[in-house]
Amino acid sequence: MKTIRNCLPESWSLVFSAAGSAYGVGLLGLWALPFLISAIIHDLQLNEAQAGLLMSAEFGFTMLASLVVAPLMGRAPRRTLALVGTVLAIAANLASANIESIYTLAAVRCIAGIGAGLALACGNASVSSAKYPDRIAGHMNVLSVVLMIVVMLGYAKVMALYGLSGLYYAMAATMAVMLLAIPAMAQRAPIADTAPLLPGASKGSGNILLSLPAICMMLAMFVFQARDTMGWAFVERIGTLVGYSGDELGMLLSFQSFIGLIGPLLAAMIGKRFGMSTPVILAILLTGGTSLAYVLGEHSKTLYTAGVMTICITYFYALSYLTGLAAELDREGRVVAAASSFLSLGLAVGPAISGGLISVGGFTLAAWGIAVTVVLTLLLVIVPLATVRREAAGIMPMAAAA
Repeated sequence: MKTIRNCLPESWSLVFSAAGSAYGVGLLGLWALPFLISAIIHDLQLNEAQAGLLMSAEFGFTMLASLVVAPLMGRAPRRTLALVGTVLAIAANLASANIESIYTLAAVRCIAGIGAGLALACGNASVSSAKYPDRIAGHMNVLSVVLMIVVMLGYAKVMALYGLSGLYYAMAATMAVMLLAIPAMAQRAPIADTAPLLPGASKGSGNILLSLPAICMMLAMFVFQARDTMGWAFVERIGTLVGYSGDELGMLLSFQSFIGLIGPLLAAMIGKRFGMSTPVILAILLTGGTSLAYVLGEHSKTLYTAGVMTICITYFYALSYLTGLAAELDREGRVVAAASSFLSLGLAVGPAISGGLISVGGFTLAAWGIAVTVVLTLLLVIVPLATVRREAAGIMPMAAAA
């Protein structure tokens, strides 16, 4: 019974509202990215680099909106901001479905990005309110994988039948469903008596975002997500090259999403049983290996399939721990909210970088770029991990003395 209890979240309302806001709205563009890229290339007659830039503009504004509100997460009305962002994103998606001009579409997609950024920041900041942030992040990612399964199955059919405009309608409908969960979000951050502070940060101030651990954490999230999106944006295109049909790819991607439930479930069950360092480092290496497998699988259906089947397992396992690590750095939610904005920045630059690399040197050059991001992510998490380790070492003697 104790094992089952440890696997359950401390608050279902927290999990559903945070996941709905952060992933159902904030990162929905990520789950839909392979279909959006293919539909943009086909319907708007753009090349890979141009399609990547259009998506980068949207994700760039997601990053800006998320970063602007991050320092306010200790006192901002989270529920209100998340609802406003969701409604804004829904309206922008509905408008996008009826726009023919590429330049007008780009402008409206930036507005959609702003709405998604507000929802993303509020959802991720809510994780810091939990007693065990890493465990809540794991449960959130379980729901995110369930959403991804629906997206992979449904959006593939929508794209085949209705193209780009159909995808935008589908995104608006998905976000409308999230409006059912977001009202359960706490309006304000709970007042913590002993909130951990990073070196050089003053309590209640935004200076915590300028500390070295926070900066490294934000950059780590950026590079981690850039690595993922560099390959993920073109996973559908690579699948077509190795011989999969559109329906087969939809089934393959939805099946890998289902298998991906293993990743966040493992993170939720294991928690910090083995500390933070080992799971985080292992997660970064596994996600890197997965990306390289399906990007280099351009000429090997077996290698491509193996890589695709492990995308979700490794990504959500890694994201659970990285989100938990960011939440541990500041219980008011400012660091994890800012880190989520840099996650959006990774979303923004990933498709543009890989689109450019593919145009110049094919998928092999893109793979080299992915390898570089894996090394950079490992280097960047060293400082946040060391900080959390010092915090834990400082708390243990105090607990023993009490």
